[in-house]
Amino acid sequence: MTERAEAGDSQRAGDFTLDQADAFRASIGESVRAIRRTESTPDGQIEALGFLERDGPQSIATLARRRRVRHQTMSATVADLEKQGLVTRSPDPADARGVLIMTTPAGSATIVELRRRRSTELHEAAHAVLSPEERAALVTATAALGKLAAVLHDGADG
Repeated sequence: MTERAEAGDSQRAGDFTLDQADAFRASIGESVRAIRRTESTPDGQIEALGFLERDGPQSIATLARRRRVRHQTMSATVADLEKQGLVTRSPDPADARGVLIMTTPAGSATIVELRRRRSTELHEAAHAVLSPEERAALVTATAALGKLAAVLHDGADG
């Protein structure tokens, strides 16, 4: 059997090469950046709101660590969100000197709207350029991406 035929057999067997993983990673990254470019709200604010909405109240230090920014940077982000009425501060019941940041109803509504808008853009783009078969592949890929994200997340925590 030729080397080319063996490579073809490997592909049919569900092989996923490093080059394919690199192309896949780059495609996901470019897709995320393309969707984010349509937003007027800064990424840092959106991400901080998302963490708060998904995981509940957190300290500025925790938010800074999760976003991988300095405490001062996150303090400024939280202050901007607070001025917009999207977050509020409250005493941390576990730390008498601590403060927790939480979303307000307006902050929660903002995240829901941002997510809906991004999903709508993705949905419309998929229907504009992808065949029904390619859209079906996205449905299948969604489950696979969920599994990958879970194992990558677990690996980052360990």
